[in-house]
Order: sequence, then structure tokens, then C-alpha cells
Amino acid sequence: MKITNLSVRFPNIEMKFTDYEFQSGVTMITGRNGTGKTTLLRALAGLTDYSGTIINSKTMTYVAQEPVLFNRTVYENIIYSLEIRKLEIDDEKIKYLAEKLSLETLLKRNALKLSGGEKIKVSIIRGIMFNPDILLLDEPTTHMDLESIDELIKVIKELKKEMDIYIISHNKSFIDAVMEHEYSLGDRNV
Repeated sequence: MKITNLSVRFPNIEMKFTDYEFQSGVTMITGRNGTGKTTLLRALAGLTDYSGTIINSKTMTYVAQEPVLFNRTVYENIIYSLEIRKLEIDDEKIKYLAEKLSLETLLKRNALKLSGGEKIKVSIIRGIMFNPDILLLDEPTTHMDLESIDELIKVIKELKKEMDIYIISHNKSFIDAVMEHEYSLGDRNV
């Protein structure tokens, strides 16, 4: 994926992003608060209007910082979007990912009764199940304890063989553990 002359306009501000060509593997999008990291991910995912060019021929899935879950079981939340799109439901893969992220005993629990970190894990599994070429993760370690972060690191290291992953995170140890490339928005003015 490559971005050129990319900008996103809001009523009182325009965010401009430096040209960048994303490499295969795990790319961390870094910068201080307010530099437009989430705005960039949303533009890449086609969820925000933008001007400029995004060259991309790959499929992608965006996993938001605050997951949207339904008043259904964890399992039903994972498969719901797959059913709507008439995509294959791979129960073995769901079980495998649930085990890797310590959700295997929670698959029948109502997703709305989960902790914040568990909800993010459900959302991440749901995103992975689309088998995208690119997985966009916005602050995936939010609300996670250290054990959960370690589990996520292992999953990302495994997934990077199958897909590119672009991540926003402020968690230094997480960044150090998974980053292969960096697109820094730095301290720029927006």
C-alpha cells in the first residue's frame, strides 16, 4: 500500500500525511496524541473521506479501539459479520484463536458482559476471521493486562506470515516486541 498527498479535512483543521509506502510485515504508526494516527487508519480502511491517493489492491479489516459488540454470545459476535457476507465460518480457526487469546471458555458468554480487554480480543478475532491481506489495529492493547498483551504479541508474530498488520499503540514494550517498520507522524502540527 502506498499513500501520496493524503489529507483529511475536518471543519476546523486539515490533517496532511507524508507520502509513505508500507512494507510487508508489521508497521507501527507512531506519533504523539492528536497527530492523526486513528484518522490515518480510518482513511486507509475507507471509513473517512480523504483527498490524495491511496494505492491498494489488497483486502483489509479495521479493528477499532473501542469494539462494537452485540447482545449475543462471543461466538455469535465473531461469526455474525461472516454470516451477513456469506463467508465461510471456520470453527477450528475460531477455537484456535480463542485459545491463543484465552477466550476459549468464554465463547458461550454474552459478549456485553466481558471486560474491556476481552471485548477487544473478540473484536480482533472477528477481524482476523475475514482473512484480510491487511489487518488494521487501533490501540489493541487498551484495557489488556500484561498476560493478554503477551498473548496478542504471539498471535501477531504468527499472523504476520499471512497478512500485513498496521498498528497504533502507545505501549512501548508491545511496540518493541512486534514492530518491523515504523511510519512516524512525530510531533507534527495538524
